[in-house]
Amino acid sequence: MNRRFADDLGTDLARGHVLEWAELYALDAISADERRIIDAFLADADPAVGATFLERVRACRETVTTAYANEQMDPPADLFDRILARLPGAVGDAVPTPVEAGGAAEVSEPPRSHPHDVTHDAGQDELARRRTARASMSSRAARWVVAAAAATVLAVGGVTIAQNLQQTTLQEQVLQASDVRKAQLALASGGTADLAVSGEEDAAVVTLSGVPAPIPGHVYQMWRIPADGTDPVSEGTMTGEDVAGSKVTELEDISGFSAIAITVEPDGGSATPTLPIVAQIPLGA
Repeated sequence: MNRRFADDLGTDLARGHVLEWAELYALDAISADERRIIDAFLADADPAVGATFLERVRACRETVTTAYANEQMDPPADLFDRILARLPGAVGDAVPTPVEAGGAAEVSEPPRSHPHDVTHDAGQDELARRRTARASMSSRAARWVVAAAAATVLAVGGVTIAQNLQQTTLQEQVLQASDVRKAQLALASGGTADLAVSGEEDAAVVTLSGVPAPIPGHVYQMWRIPADGTDPVSEGTMTGEDVAGSKVTELEDISGFSAIAITVEPDGGSATPTLPIVAQIPLGA
């Protein structure tokens, strides 16, 4: 992804950047009002943008679900006692009691006794003290467990969100750009070329559909045509297998170029275009 979030949802939607809110939408990390605004925006948006948004929402939720879909196991019987023993202020640690307003903390110590002078009453007192300590700490332990779980979810979720945001392709960025311009042209060799171009993204996407394979021993070659009249710049070659079905070509840094041209060249391509040009797709406004 090559941009940061705007300060608010309205700014992003005005720029056509709705896809960048898909993961937050999927994780319910937005308000109800923001969700309604996004839903209304998608209802009026290009169906392709809506489909891409929903796919990203689905993929995000599926990733999170898969990450936590582990085999369930019963915890050890002594797990709770082991957790309590490791918490600050656990039984056996010399920890001050809370300070009352205007007072000083007092440290309570168990009564001293001779090793051979342990009575039944002392044992009952010790048992009562441990039960009281466990009761007072249970709520704190629960809060610690919840906090730890939340931290884990945030850490894993943060990675998940980052990974999904990084999956934004150049094609998606062009299609959601506020200044995107689309056109469809018929090719002389057959088939069509769909163009989506954005000056904001300084990029274009060319989708070839229904293009027949070139004659044996030849390939299609795509060129950028500079606006200043200098020599065309090759964008690579395409075989019959490459153009079977639909072929998507993403082009970055298109400023300074007036068109995209396609020619038929010998296998391996040529240093300069061979006439006639099969298709010339204008990039200008």
